[in-house]
Amino acid sequence: MSAHAQDTIVKKNGEVLKAKVTEIGIEEIKFRTFGDADGPIITLKKSEIKTVKVGGQAIMDVKKDTENIAQDVIVKKNGDLLKVKVMEIGAEEIKFKLHNDPYGPTISIAKDEIKTMKVAGQTVIDVKTGLKEDVVVKKDGSVLKVKVIELGAEVVSFKLYNHPEGPTMSLKKSEIKTVTVDGQVVYEYKIDPYSVSNQVILDKNSSLKFHFFSLLNHHIAFSYEWKVKPGFNWEGGLGIIGPGVSPIDNATERKPSGTFLRFGPKFLLVNSSDIEIEGAKYSHPLKGRYFKIELTLNAMNASYSIDTGGVYNGGGTYTPSGKANYKKKYQGMALNLIYGRQFIFGNTITVSWYGGIGYGFESESIIGTKPSGYWYDDFDPRRYSHWYYGKNFPLTTAFGFTVGYILRTPAFLAGKNYSPKPPTRNSMDK
Repeated sequence: MSAHAQDTIVKKNGEVLKAKVTEIGIEEIKFRTFGDADGPIITLKKSEIKTVKVGGQAIMDVKKDTENIAQDVIVKKNGDLLKVKVMEIGAEEIKFKLHNDPYGPTISIAKDEIKTMKVAGQTVIDVKTGLKEDVVVKKDGSVLKVKVIELGAEVVSFKLYNHPEGPTMSLKKSEIKTVTVDGQVVYEYKIDPYSVSNQVILDKNSSLKFHFFSLLNHHIAFSYEWKVKPGFNWEGGLGIIGPGVSPIDNATERKPSGTFLRFGPKFLLVNSSDIEIEGAKYSHPLKGRYFKIELTLNAMNASYSIDTGGVYNGGGTYTPSGKANYKKKYQGMALNLIYGRQFIFGNTITVSWYGGIGYGFESESIIGTKPSGYWYDDFDPRRYSHWYYGKNFPLTTAFGFTVGYILRTPAFLAGKNYSPKPPTRNSMDK
């Protein structure tokens, strides 16, 4: 027999082993059977052992060790109480061992199953039904009582307050008016006065325009444009021939007068959006490149006063002998295909240019007697609303530059059920 002292191992099943312990590891104990120094080394897991005494001293005592380990407590939502040793607190789950079985298996539980959890005497999780609700108010006026989970740059995620175990829901911030968390407003939608996406400017989707250079060509012209639906507008105009100045008319003693009307549908072409806000792209319904079909009705007179001859006196003076006065009358129609581009400045002013080409039809008559030999008015394409190149080549052209002021569309043009919304069409290329 060995002279060495006997060690004792008591297993949890009650078996007592007389041994000579050779190694005590973190998870295992190695030993030989007492009295068999040359025998094999035997290994036991610590989880199988209740007590170990080496040299008469208790090295391991599961009961005492358990009592010395700080007890954590988990209370589940179904009322179960667990005395545990928490090993890991994750984002979705908690890992622990039972307090009375520290060498037992690691157990996992989902966080949403837990009502309260204390670790080392401190409350780590406390789900109370009396927590103050969060409130989401949508732009349509509906109010949601929720528990906000995440307030992102574009999306708010939450669960319904009275259904905390239900699904996580999300809303775009563009749909939300306010978000209140713990009684404090953490998000509030505010109108950006410089953005074309807000209601202040979107319900102002018509423009009264002045043809800026018309007075330099013996007429004054106005147009009015209004939105019908995204990407489709109507535009009509009125011109009065006569006001203003024209060096060409003055040189030929041409005195024009009359009126014209023009009207037609306007189609805005697809381009890049003006602005992007919270993931939604908006554009102003008056802005961008466009194509228009324009019908013009024109009725005008051109009065002439022609010097029919005279006598040159001595010293270089000239005495006219007579004047011939006559008038040309025009009634015409033109159908032009117009291409243009319109800009918005300060959400208030429109500026546009346009040009077009088409066909014209016209009747012409002369009142009075035109002197023979005067040819300069035989071909004059100017009709002020457009240019007309004659019956033998009935081509018409039109071009211009307008400046306008943005207005709210009258109810009779907007329609009974009109409610301004951000259009989804695109605007113009930058």
